[in-house]
Amino acid sequence: MKSDPIRKCTDCAYQGRNIYVIGASRFERELIVDYISTHTAAKWFQAENLDTVPVSNQGVPLGKKMILVDTHGLTREDLTHLLSSQAWKVQAHNLMALFNVLHEHEIEKLALKCGVRGFLYSGDRAEDLVNGICAINAGEFWVSRQILSECLQDSYVGKELPVPAGHTLSEREIELLRVLATGASNESIAERLYISPHTVKTHLHNIFHKINVDNRLQAVLWAKENLQNAGLLILSSYLPAITEQFPTFCIS
Repeated sequence: MKSDPIRKCTDCAYQGRNIYVIGASRFERELIVDYISTHTAAKWFQAENLDTVPVSNQGVPLGKKMILVDTHGLTREDLTHLLSSQAWKVQAHNLMALFNVLHEHEIEKLALKCGVRGFLYSGDRAEDLVNGICAINAGEFWVSRQILSECLQDSYVGKELPVPAGHTLSEREIELLRVLATGASNESIAERLYISPHTVKTHLHNIFHKINVDNRLQAVLWAKENLQNAGLLILSSYLPAITEQFPTFCIS
């Protein structure tokens, strides 16, 4: 993936995030923390494994921790075991990311289903790491468009894509779909459209019913196939976070 200039986290509203670096090598953990600390205003911690990370987020400025897990030296079987472990499930509501990932492990789809929001590969540059962390902090996915597109398609396996002759969406609902397609949370949608989060939920419920889909992922795919082709929607090169956990197909 092409690198953007390093984001300046001192200008970011998410700079209060508590971030944990998890890995077996203390030396590598300290190198990562030392480098990223010079580029972010987040509060950094390090730990050898997930079991030593506090479960409670009480007192965390932004309500959720970000947890970066070093996969260096782990096999695909090790990663599968980690993602299915009780320690992972306990922390999966936080912002989870894997770094030092190997492409050949092809772990992305499974990891997304387990709540991972981003992948930082062993061949990435240092600035990619910082940009990825800032993106995930802001509630986005740091995942290639190809992987996300495949996941979106997988969510529609066995289900014919609804293409109504003339959809009945209002201009406001189309506007909300545009924002939803950027990966915005309900709170972000509410802020952008100057409505309440409750109203966002109501709109999403109505949209799902009108276009005959069950979840946010399917709504974005519907929008891509129908609104984008009609010139009503433009998707960015990367689709950010769409759900709090990838397999959780809910309105909230």
